[in-house]
Amino acid sequence: MKKIKRFMQVVLCTVLMGSLFYFGNGKAFAEDQSITIKKGDTLYSISKKYNIPIDVLKEYNHLTSNKIMLGKTLIIPDLEQTKPLYVAVAGSFSKKSNADKRVAFLKKKDIEAIVVKKVIDGKNYYRVQAGAFASKSKAEKMITKLKKNGIKDAFFLTEKPLQINGVTVGTHYNLLFDKFGQPTKTENDKNNRSLYYKDEGVGVRVTINPANNAIEQLQVYPEFLKAASIPTEKDKILKAYGNPNEINIVSCYESANCEQIIYQFNKSQLIIQIDRDGKTVQYLDLRKAK
Repeated sequence: MKKIKRFMQVVLCTVLMGSLFYFGNGKAFAEDQSITIKKGDTLYSISKKYNIPIDVLKEYNHLTSNKIMLGKTLIIPDLEQTKPLYVAVAGSFSKKSNADKRVAFLKKKDIEAIVVKKVIDGKNYYRVQAGAFASKSKAEKMITKLKKNGIKDAFFLTEKPLQINGVTVGTHYNLLFDKFGQPTKTENDKNNRSLYYKDEGVGVRVTINPANNAIEQLQVYPEFLKAASIPTEKDKILKAYGNPNEINIVSCYESANCEQIIYQFNKSQLIIQIDRDGKTVQYLDLRKAK
């Protein structure tokens, strides 16, 4: 059985590199960027320039001191990808057609909005989302604007960034060792790395940006990990991440059917596949959405 599962890891890795759907959050966010350290640069000066705390720069770049070296690359993270956001909601509907009508109405009022699907207790609901904001006050202003335009059921809620064991898209590769521990073996294939922790299966697969060692895609297989903080059952996934955007049935090993629970927020997507028993987590896959 372990040989079959290990073979399926290779298949899953290939499938998961395929195309993705994307729906936005009403706001555009800057991509993570990297800079080359020049003469005169210090963590303090870079922190001031990009308005990012020094401890955040150190964590993202896996620095143990404030010393930085000339010519090295430093990740400048997009903090909007790491902080909770305030989402302005202009109604929720059981029929998509009603949500579409609400979006069309808001468009006439020069208010940008999109429809975001949520699966709650097995039923589909369609949320009209009118922006996601780093500032609570800006979200409140949007709610006020919505209500002035007749949307009496407008409200805002807080959504957390998508992560696995504290690792988000854009995190420095070396932070994996803090979060998952040192692997017993590592295999490299161009920009892809496979980390082994126990038994014969891969515990973590990661795709990195070679320019700055930032994580672009993270796949985690709980069965082959020692970390106890990764949810291993469907009910724990739903408790940790909340209501998903999609639940799909897909073919998996031995001609069985497996369930995929999909979350998408702030240009990141998290796919969690549940085994054919309907409760055990096979893998978690986190990546940038296209």
